[in-house]
Amino acid sequence: MSLIGRQPICDANYTIIGYDILFRNDALDTDPSDISITASVLERILNTFGLENVLSGYLGFLKIDIEFLKSSILTTIPKEHFVLMILESSFFDPDLADILERLHNEGYRFGINSCVLDTKTLAQIETLHEWLDYIRIDALRNLEEPREYAYEQLKKFNQKLIAFKVETNETFEKYKHYGTDYFQGYYIKRPHVIENESLSMSQEQVLQVWNQLQNDVEISEIVKTLEQNHALLLQLMQFINSSFFSFSTSIKSIRQVITLVGRKALSNWLLLMLVSNKADLKSKHPLLLMVINRTEIITGLLKLSSPTSTREELDTAYLVGMLSLIHLLLNVDHREFLHKLHVSEEIEEAMFEAQGKWGQLVTVTRHIENMDYDSIKPFIERYHIDTNQMDTLIAAAMEKVNAFDAMLQNHF
Repeated sequence: MSLIGRQPICDANYTIIGYDILFRNDALDTDPSDISITASVLERILNTFGLENVLSGYLGFLKIDIEFLKSSILTTIPKEHFVLMILESSFFDPDLADILERLHNEGYRFGINSCVLDTKTLAQIETLHEWLDYIRIDALRNLEEPREYAYEQLKKFNQKLIAFKVETNETFEKYKHYGTDYFQGYYIKRPHVIENESLSMSQEQVLQVWNQLQNDVEISEIVKTLEQNHALLLQLMQFINSSFFSFSTSIKSIRQVITLVGRKALSNWLLLMLVSNKADLKSKHPLLLMVINRTEIITGLLKLSSPTSTREELDTAYLVGMLSLIHLLLNVDHREFLHKLHVSEEIEEAMFEAQGKWGQLVTVTRHIENMDYDSIKPFIERYHIDTNQMDTLIAAAMEKVNAFDAMLQNHF
């Protein structure tokens, strides 16, 4: 079994500039610098998932070693779409400088995959800097104050600096101070939560309609509530008619939406619109995409583990995936927000104790996001899920994320 994934790389304003390509394969995991791993990643991207589906117009950051650079497989890479990130195991190879110079002149772009900024590494960067476009710095291993001079040296070489494993606001601010250009890690996905921030009037109205849908209030009452805020109603219709939802015909009324897709699905989409309507949408962009990825993965896992799942169970899985992150998007207390929604005890247990069917699905979804293969494996084996099924699931999630990304950029 093997898994492929991606993690966004963003600038300080949370604008995505590329995806780091992640890959795990239990058959090839003995040597992470083995040429066969990079070849497997390329084959999956080009032939299984599709280049556009994986990258969606962004740069792809692909890990490679010296043996891969020497092989003929290199010519299969669409070089305009990828940055080749040199693994630490190959960074001091005596042949590297000559290879980089030749390939750089042919149009390939390179970076250092991960480094600790000691004297030896800085000297090698200075030797190779003409052919390097990006330097990725391990944020957990480079925070000591005496190394600040190293960042000043790097800026003189004119490479773009990427800090990865950025997991806290403190680390994020530290690397901004150092002059880092881009950031990667769970902080990008988990913005600092501002305590006690209240929802706007329009957001409260969305929650009001959400509760009406959950409580089976008459359709005429739901429409009446929405009609009290014309801007909200228009935005909802624009949202539902976007390419993300792919309806075959244009939907012109809320009554039509409820009739065609049901109350549960509409209520979930209202929450999606709620978090997409934040004033600081740009800063939430990577996290919004993660919400879509999580909801698609969790519903896909439910289908794989329980093929006879009802429409209501799939809607609940989607809701659980969204609620596991929504408090970060809205900058509100998690429990307090769930109480506003009057969610069931079962959903609360999934959120905070990882209990029950929904808690298990959220946990496995997080493991997939983190490419924690060892933690995913028991679930895969228990439900006899094969590589093709996982590939289909992950590819479908990528397609939805890409469609949502396009919608955000075109409509909001």
